[in-house]
Amino acid sequence: MPRAIIALAAASATTAVLLVAGCGSSSAGGSAAQVTPAADRPAAVPVSVPSLDGPRDITIGRPGARPTVVNLWASWCGPCKEEMPAVQRFATANPGVRVVGIAIDDAPDAARDFAREVGVKFPLGVDSDDGVGDGYGVTGLPTTFLLDRQGRLASTWAGPVTEDDLTALVSGLGEGS
Repeated sequence: MPRAIIALAAASATTAVLLVAGCGSSSAGGSAAQVTPAADRPAAVPVSVPSLDGPRDITIGRPGARPTVVNLWASWCGPCKEEMPAVQRFATANPGVRVVGIAIDDAPDAARDFAREVGVKFPLGVDSDDGVGDGYGVTGLPTTFLLDRQGRLASTWAGPVTEDDLTALVSGLGEGS
């Protein structure tokens, strides 16, 4: 699968609102993202990026057994560094949710070193050419997406996310965790 092909299905403004926050802007704090009703969720085209550790790619946007939290981050991003322990705690406490992290516009060695320092155990990929960020319309880091079991975009959270934020978003899916 070509790594450069990234797109989202057409969606109304209410299903894919992305607020500018984090490293890419001067806005502070996260967005109070809502979970889009199932009937209105746009399908995400599958996206693959190289894994930071191991030979397999990290793929998102396909139907799966569990909902997926996709955290976009970078080792050079202060708010990303602050939120990463919370994302790891959420991943540990919620084995019924697939959590993946994708380092955006980051050097693989720097991303790998930061992940080891923080103790990240969930799968991590690196997108050095900004394909994921550009394809999903990311305007700042950190940004977190929630995909339902069908691989559809259920929510976008711009800015730092907490463990409680993630728990509330996943609960809003109505799919359990």
